[in-house]
Amino acid sequence: MKILLIEDHKMVATSLKMSLEKENSISVDIINNFDASEIDGIILDYALLLIDINLTGIEGTINGLDLAEELIEKYKNIKIVILTAYKLDFYIKRAKKIGCKGFISKEEETNKLIQNIKNIVLEDKTIFPEENHMLEPLTKCELNIVRLYSNGMSRKQLAKELNTNVRSLAVSLSRIYQKLGVKNYQEMIDKVRELGYVDSF
Repeated sequence: MKILLIEDHKMVATSLKMSLEKENSISVDIINNFDASEIDGIILDYALLLIDINLTGIEGTINGLDLAEELIEKYKNIKIVILTAYKLDFYIKRAKKIGCKGFISKEEETNKLIQNIKNIVLEDKTIFPEENHMLEPLTKCELNIVRLYSNGMSRKQLAKELNTNVRSLAVSLSRIYQKLGVKNYQEMIDKVRELGYVDSF
């Protein structure tokens, strides 16, 4: 089973290739410097394409979903799985809409990842995570509030840091809680970790 991995981070790509090739039936080729003319001649040789959602390291390419959509429109029967660290509903929904076969976390255990790939390629299944029912993504300002607040700042300290008042901050936090579908600080922290908004605290 030949797989083409499009991933701009070489170390991540190499590590993933090594993990997947523990399964004898799988061989992985890597592209980390995308060239449309180059891929045109080889793409149909692969049973599956794994595309990183964030391809900012590849010149001229920003979003793996944009690339996936372009390839699916051109090659109707191609199978594409999006690899991501972000389990956000609007990404999941778009991946489904454009015709991807899966949306899989980079942190998935190797055995489960291999099994998911086999299910997609050999049994024509689709693999998507459950949606978190998030209304919309956090804005840059809201994300900054989350990051600062998660570092242990009090609301008073945070308001001062953001050059606002506690009352305005409370309104912003209420909106963040609503978007995330949470009720308190700890639920917010757990949710932003789950969604990949914040790497670690």
